[in-house]
Amino acid sequence: MGMKFKKSFKVAPGVRMNVGKKGLSTSIGGKGLRVNTSSRGVSVSSSVPGTGVSYNQRLTSRNKRPQRTHYEKIQLRHEKEEKLEQAKLQVEHHEAHLEMLVSVHEEVNDQIDWEAIQRSSPPYRYGDDGPLVTEAKAKLQHYKPSWRDKFFKRVEVRKQVLTQDIEEAHRKDESSYEEWQNSIKQAEAILHHDHSKWDGVIQTIQPFEDIEQLGSKVVLSFSHDEPNVTVNLNIQNKKAVPQKSLSLTKTGKLSQRNMAKGKYFQLYQDYVCSCVLRIARELFTILPIEETTIHVYDELKDEETTEYGCILSTKITRNELEHTHFENIDCSDTIETFTHNMKFLKTKGFKFVEEVQ
Repeated sequence: MGMKFKKSFKVAPGVRMNVGKKGLSTSIGGKGLRVNTSSRGVSVSSSVPGTGVSYNQRLTSRNKRPQRTHYEKIQLRHEKEEKLEQAKLQVEHHEAHLEMLVSVHEEVNDQIDWEAIQRSSPPYRYGDDGPLVTEAKAKLQHYKPSWRDKFFKRVEVRKQVLTQDIEEAHRKDESSYEEWQNSIKQAEAILHHDHSKWDGVIQTIQPFEDIEQLGSKVVLSFSHDEPNVTVNLNIQNKKAVPQKSLSLTKTGKLSQRNMAKGKYFQLYQDYVCSCVLRIARELFTILPIEETTIHVYDELKDEETTEYGCILSTKITRNELEHTHFENIDCSDTIETFTHNMKFLKTKGFKFVEEVQ
């Protein structure tokens, strides 16, 4: 049942302004005779007090012009199409996000061969002209003034510019040589397990940026005795893994429902295992290590409490990972080929486990 709203204000003797759900109107007159003006037109009403006899007549009315009616129809259709398109985009974004969660392991940086960098030759022999200087000097040496240069008397200006180019080339060659020296020093430090350099190259490359953008957090710690890295992955599945499922109805409207438990837990497990594989791949690609241990932590909720603990722990060697094919794999099955602790139930999800040693 709709609510009615109407309020009347006296603005002058015999004149009242009425405010209602349908807009403003003005009434002029008293109880016996009254003229009402509103957006719907002008009407007059009269009555004989005490008799119950009354009369009401609409004097004018306003009909919408065809152009306005046509415009409003187009506007309504446009708004409807925008809502349908927005719903479609929301579903596409949702599906793309789900695909991102289970394909984290497929993206990896290019392999860095630190030994090859350490053995690399300098860009030129120190003390000699660098390649850019050699090229710039050749341009000056072989410069032949054109008739335009001679006519406009700009031969000396051209030579001056070419001389300045040699100076700029010298600065660039020196910078290139310094970069080579720094790369040699960095490679030597990394190969000698300088953990500050390890951390520096990780911070520069940012190999886990997209994992953290999804809501998870990666923390590394380096072994002082062996060339290994231990990783704590705070998965934070509530941020990364959606609990709602989006789809379109037959009419194109957005439908949002709770994701089925089985589907949610499977998506959760696939995301966790995909992240673990990605982290291992990145570490073996960037650092000269032979083994990595990865512990995954998250909150698990039972009927009464929520606790935080380890839900997956695995130890992966470089040799094992190099013999793994990552196209069209089941990440959960792949994790089970390594040393690992993982307890997962299809209808209840992860259970806490001990860290592997």
